[in-house]
Amino acid sequence: MNHKVWLLGRSIGVGAHILGERVTRPRARAADDVPVSGATLTPEWLTAVLCAAVPGAEVTGYEVAGGSVGTATRTALRVTYNDAGQEAGLPEALFAKTTTAFAQRILLGGGQMIDGETRFFRDFRPQVEMEAPIGYWGAADPGSWRSIALMEDIAETRGAEFIEPTARIGRDRMEDLVRNLAKLHRTFWRHPDIADLKNTRQALRAYLAAIDMRKRCEVGLRRADAVIPESLRGDADRLWAGVERAIALATDELPPTLLHGDPHIGQTYVTGAGRMGYVDWQVVMRGGWAHDFAYTVNSGCDPADRRAWDRELLAAYLDELGTVGGEAPTFDQAWTAYRQQALFAYAAWAFTIGRAVYQPKMQSEQTCLTLLERITAAIDDHESLAALEV
Repeated sequence: MNHKVWLLGRSIGVGAHILGERVTRPRARAADDVPVSGATLTPEWLTAVLCAAVPGAEVTGYEVAGGSVGTATRTALRVTYNDAGQEAGLPEALFAKTTTAFAQRILLGGGQMIDGETRFFRDFRPQVEMEAPIGYWGAADPGSWRSIALMEDIAETRGAEFIEPTARIGRDRMEDLVRNLAKLHRTFWRHPDIADLKNTRQALRAYLAAIDMRKRCEVGLRRADAVIPESLRGDADRLWAGVERAIALATDELPPTLLHGDPHIGQTYVTGAGRMGYVDWQVVMRGGWAHDFAYTVNSGCDPADRRAWDRELLAAYLDELGTVGGEAPTFDQAWTAYRQQALFAYAAWAFTIGRAVYQPKMQSEQTCLTLLERITAAIDDHESLAALEV
């Protein structure tokens, strides 16, 4: 209740900030400014955040090259520099993600995710060799819950195409994706830099404080009834018990590593060179590897493909993971963890389709139904609730 009272108070404060922004239309000029959106940047601000390490370099202008709106407002930018900036090879094709709308700020701020992408690009991305965008700047304002992450526009720089969540993904691409995930996990396995990240249990509590996630999952299960296996229909209470048990295991029983946190197939892309990577690092957290692995595989594979491939995909993941200081699970241990960790992905998509009026519409109904069909088929096939003893 205390957190809900706090969130109500923060909502009033954030709403007041948004009203003020609409009146004053602030423009970001100094590095300490946090822009309202990618459309309110200035050459002065871009110079401050992109050119600081290059004496004499300046941004001479920029143009907006497209964008979209979801949990964040996304703006593609094309930046021009003076001669010093051009000679230094400063980035020209960028992508800005901002929390511009009230619902975005309440969802990400109230869920304690407002600075997740900033942390990833600033602290973690430089340490790992994997397929993911490069970040150039990030900041969040604690009062207004404005935030920005400025990163590489991989569509331009790498010829990336973003994966349509409802599309069928081939086996080779799925293997490349889980190997990419293993590179992330092995790099940060029990790493001291992840110690201050929220863990998987804290993340779930933050979601529950910001949104009545359990209730929204119950509503979502009803709305998706046509694609849910018969054995799980109407069993919202048992499924939620499975979510809580899976989160407890990911927090307390599995060795901690850096998790993407929300690695569904719609957060992935394929480069022009054919490599699979991840985007949208807003909910990075600390927890057990199988949380990410199960979410990726079960959201990305059509049920028939998953049944044919998931053992091979797990073997490929473990091969890429390596020994991790002697803590790598055996295949049988990993298989059990994979079965158990199927539940959070269910919750993520049940609450998305079960959204209340105050939640932003993050995904289409068809995307929600497709991914819930895949994920709940995996829960049913692998008897995940029995594996969790709920």
